[in-house]
Amino acid sequence: MMPNDFLFEFVRQFSSELAELAYRIENQLLDQPHASMMQARLYNEQLVKIISKEEKLEEVYPLKISEQIHKLYRQNVIEEDIYLKLEWIRKKGNKAVHNVEEVDIHDALQAHKFLFEISVWYMQVYVSYNFEVPVYKLPVKTEKETNSLGAMDMDSLIKPYLDETLQKMDDMWSEVQKELEVIRQEKGRVQTETSTPANKKVNKITTVSKEIEDLYRFFKQNNFTRTNTSTKAIEFEHATHEEFVYLLFNKEITIVLNPNTVENNSSLQGGKKSRSTALRKFPKEINNGKTPINYGYSFKFETEEELDSFLHSLDTMDLVKN
Repeated sequence: MMPNDFLFEFVRQFSSELAELAYRIENQLLDQPHASMMQARLYNEQLVKIISKEEKLEEVYPLKISEQIHKLYRQNVIEEDIYLKLEWIRKKGNKAVHNVEEVDIHDALQAHKFLFEISVWYMQVYVSYNFEVPVYKLPVKTEKETNSLGAMDMDSLIKPYLDETLQKMDDMWSEVQKELEVIRQEKGRVQTETSTPANKKVNKITTVSKEIEDLYRFFKQNNFTRTNTSTKAIEFEHATHEEFVYLLFNKEITIVLNPNTVENNSSLQGGKKSRSTALRKFPKEINNGKTPINYGYSFKFETEEELDSFLHSLDTMDLVKN
């Protein structure tokens, strides 16, 4: 039975299997680091598969976990910070599976915190924008369990991690950093090759529902041009003041505005703060966790007429920007 203060309890909101796996990782963390690292590898793989499914990355053929992680980064689904943690855990986990030698307990502790931070990121992006992040803490052993660890000095073992010194530069971390640089350069080349002149609009069309398609005309007649379509939202840019807005794939008609625009124009008050990687043109902020996420203010409308009226006000408004 899981304790009431189980750190990964929030994971149950999107996967009971991962929550159970996280509990096993914590039970083995201090006295069986090798087993804990192998379980961390499995947790890492399962979460990557969940993200890939959300983003529909395997519609044609299945991808290996390493390919999924690389593709998530290349398509701007995950930030470099998340990419590095996913890859580090994958590599360390693979090493643990194929090497019978004991795993460094520091690596197991580091993997535990990385899994927590990745899970928090997933919660904020895919489950709840307003998720309240629990304070990170290592699992506490009972006095009996601590004594069974023999001469191990628990305070000297754990204190460095409580002091936020997790990311020690071991050989594996350096290797992941080098691989990231290669992918970063490749990503930059692709973006350069596929970029269009500044005066030309991009209109990437993907399959969306008829209800969403029907809303396009309201954006068009208010001088907004579609510039990108992702799995979560459609991006529009205004022809004159170059203001970006996002139409979310929600059941209710929902658009998201730039936070700078909303905060500098009193007539736009009333929106609700929303966070998503789909809001790629908007600024980022850290919401209790450690990974910055794009954010804006969402506005919901009950009818198409309400949306049209709101877009018309944006079209004619003399917007104040920072």
